[in-house]
Order: sequence, then C-alpha cells, then structure tokens
Amino acid sequence: MYIERDVRKATPGKEQQSGNEYLSKCLTLFIRHTVHELPAILDDILSVLGSIVGRKHPSPTQSRQLKQSLPMMAVVLHLLTSQIFRPQVVTEAFLIKFGKLLNHITSIDSNETSLGSAIGHAASEELIRNTLSAVEAISQHPVLLSLYHCTVVDLIVPPLTSLAFSKNVEWRIVCLRVLSEITLLLLLSQDEVEERERDGGREREGEWEGEGISSNTRLLTLISEALLPQYETLLLEPDPVPVYALKLLVSLTEHSSPVSRLVRESRLLPAIFQVIEEHQNNTVGNTMQNAMALLSNLIGQKGTDLRPFYQQGVIEVVSNVFVEVSGMYLEKEMHSGLKSCSSLLLCLLDIIHCLLKNLSSVVRLALQRSDSNENTEAAEELLLINKPLTDLNNLLIQLLACNDSEVYEEASHCVSLLAQLYGGDGADRLQPEELLSLAHALQMHTEPRQQKLLLRVLKRLMSAVGSSCWGSSEGQILVHVLQKLALPTRSQSDMTVESLAAEILKSIGSQAELRSTEQSFSPGI
Repeated sequence: MYIERDVRKATPGKEQQSGNEYLSKCLTLFIRHTVHELPAILDDILSVLGSIVGRKHPSPTQSRQLKQSLPMMAVVLHLLTSQIFRPQVVTEAFLIKFGKLLNHITSIDSNETSLGSAIGHAASEELIRNTLSAVEAISQHPVLLSLYHCTVVDLIVPPLTSLAFSKNVEWRIVCLRVLSEITLLLLLSQDEVEERERDGGREREGEWEGEGISSNTRLLTLISEALLPQYETLLLEPDPVPVYALKLLVSLTEHSSPVSRLVRESRLLPAIFQVIEEHQNNTVGNTMQNAMALLSNLIGQKGTDLRPFYQQGVIEVVSNVFVEVSGMYLEKEMHSGLKSCSSLLLCLLDIIHCLLKNLSSVVRLALQRSDSNENTEAAEELLLINKPLTDLNNLLIQLLACNDSEVYEEASHCVSLLAQLYGGDGADRLQPEELLSLAHALQMHTEPRQQKLLLRVLKRLMSAVGSSCWGSSEGQILVHVLQKLALPTRSQSDMTVESLAAEILKSIGSQAELRSTEQSFSPGI
C-alpha cells in the first residue's frame, strides 16, 4: 500500500528533488528485486509440495520445510493484488508455475496429498484460500490473461474445473466465480479478443490466431467432458452455490454458440427449471436474474429447437415471473433494486420476443406451404402453446410508455408480434390505462417507424377495446393524439402514419355509432 502511494506521489519542489530522486531509484530497485525473487518463492513452494506427493505421512524434515515455505504464498497473494507488482509479475512463465501449484491444490483438496498431517488443517486451508484468492486477483484483469490465452486454457482452467466440484463449499464458490470471469474472456468473439490484445502488442496477434483455434477446441472439450456431465449436482445444491453455478453457465453461453449447444444437449434443462421454481419467491434475486439470463442466451441462439423448453413449461414460468417483475418495474419509484429489476425485465422481454419470433417463422412457413398438412399442424400446435402469452398483452402495452429505450424496443416488438399472430383474440380487453399508455408512447416516440408500429398494433387490437373506453378521459387523450397524427403533412414517410391514424379514428367512430344505435333501441326503464 505504501509503495503504491509513494509511486503515485507528485514530484516535489526543486529543494527536495535530488533527495526524492534517490528515494525513487531505491523504490524502483526494491520493486525490481521483489519481482525477481518471486519465481524462486514459487519454485520453493512447488518443490516442497512435490516432495510429499503420494506420501501419507511426510517426514519431520519435510514438515519443517513445508512450514517454512508455504506461508510465503501470502507474499505471492499480496504482489498479485498490487497494481504496481501485478503487471510485472504475471508472465507466461509465472502462469505455468501457477498452473502446477493449482494441480497440487487439487491433490490436497482431494486428500491425495496429505498436507494437514504435516502443517495442520488450518494452515492447509490457508494455503488453498491464498492460492484461490491469487488466481481470482488475476482473473479481475483480463488484459493480462488475454496475452496468454493458450496457457490459461491448458494449465489454469482444468484444475479450477476440478476444484469447482470440491467438497468444500468455499472452494466451490470461489472457483465458480473465477471460472465465470476467465471463460467469459476466453469465449469472446475473435474480433473482441483482438481488440483487447492491441494494447498488448500486435506481434502476438498472428500467433494467437493460429493457437486460439485449437485452444478454443480444447476448452470446448474440457467443458463438455469435465464440467457439464457433473454440473447438475451444483445446480441442485443449497444456496448460495446455484447462483454461482448459473452465473458460470451465463458466461459460457453468452459468446459461444457451440457452448450453448453443449449446454442444451447436456440435459441440464430440468435442473435449471427446478432452480427457477425453487426461487419463485424471490424473483429479483441474483439466482432468478442469472437463470433468466441463461434462458435468454439458450433460447436466443438461431435455429434452436425450442421443444425441450416448451416441455419444461417455459411459457408458464416466464409468464409468471414477467407478471411480477413488470409490476415492480411499473411501480419502480416504490421499489429499491431498480437496476436488477430492469435487467431481469430485459431478459424476460428477450425470451418472449425470441419465442414469438420462432412462432412467427413457423406460421409464415405454414402459410407459404399451405398444401402441407404437417406444417399447418405444427403452426396450429405452436399457436396454442404460446397463446398464454396474450395474457401479458396489457402489461406489455403499459411498458411502451416507459422512459427506458431498451425496454420500449423489446416490449414494442413483443406487442407487435402478438398483435400480428393473435390480433384481439385471446387478449384481455384493453382498459383505459392501456389506451393512455399508447397515447403517451405515440407522443414520446415520434419517428415514423415507431409510430407506424404502434398504430398497427392498435389497429389490430381494436376488437379488444370496449366502445365505452373511448369515452373515458384516457380514451379521449388517445383520440386527440390520433387526430393530430391524422393531420396532412408533406412528408412521404408520414403519409402511412396519417392513413393509419385516420383508419383507427374511423373505426372508433363506427364503434360509437353502433353503441348509440344499440342504446336507442334498448327499452327504457
């Protein structure tokens, strides 16, 4: 801490300059010497741990060496958490040695190496804790890891994967947390990785391109063979393990289609939906947040077979969570934790949007091939399965008036697809609140593209609007907005908006005339 403070200290006045220059040189020499000594410290630790591999009872000499060398791991941890030392310490040679150390930690954790009998259980745990804290400190700085992509994949990730299934809950959580950070970096797209590496020197780019392909293949093999087959046990453990297990799956699936496919094919879906069911009483918690982000990643992949998700009840699950979360969002002034609520809402909207897009493509295919009974039956079946989503229509319309542009975009796409696929059939009757939301949305979003979408939605949902709603104050506000939009303008792009607004006003007038006629023929009291 004091070294970092002294390094950052501003240059003093001339009268003290010579003295401070001398101190600065001393400080630089001290840093250089400390960095130079670190490999020897690691070598001592590796040597003494290597000498007891396979021994049930280390000799007194070995025990004495262990007690002298292993506490130095605390020094390694301090250097890795220092912004002065860390960039100079983390090299490829260091990571190779650290990978060997993690292998020893794996052996100690599984009791293949008997360390507790030599130095005591508490000291053994302290070594593991310091080592995992050190690798976590490195994982917080992706620029360092991205320079040594292959070394990290081959030597750091495998022992961490083994320790993720440790009997010790603390080790499991730390390893899952670290793997989430590391794999998110390793699975970034090629362009993103190259952009991150530019500051580290362009001379490694060609080397990475050749090595990265094979290292990514090895990473996928590790995930499919060592991680996913046992992963169900992590998801079904008591809290807080599932939240970290889900977070790692989110990192794995966020930037890699092959990993998403591996997760879908690993038969983890039942366990994921079980976790969601067990946490329904805390919809804005981190576990639900990660679970919905994971579903969004899995369902959002192009060409995904959604039948397994339908079999697990994704429509009911997403609908139930959406009703609660959207209600909280619409009353956000009364709730804390708005950021997590907003993030969760976006995940839910993305899932609904993906489900409806898939349904729309199936229906479109059936219409194009009207002579195929198979396509028609598939479309009808999917329309029936997804119909409960129409119950969300009113809440989706209320979200159109929110200030968050991301929420508006996703909600508008969902409302538009629901209107195209179902019209007013199956939807709840629109209440004055929804008419007011549409009026506000039309006033807030003034681009012709946005207004055309909203007007087409309203036009398709006219059958779900009771004629009495137009006489309410909210209905009259919407009518007033429509009248403004129907006024002639010179813009060609606005002509469609004018035409749609005029059609809707005409339909409202027809409904009013029909209602007036019905009232005139109704018997007096």
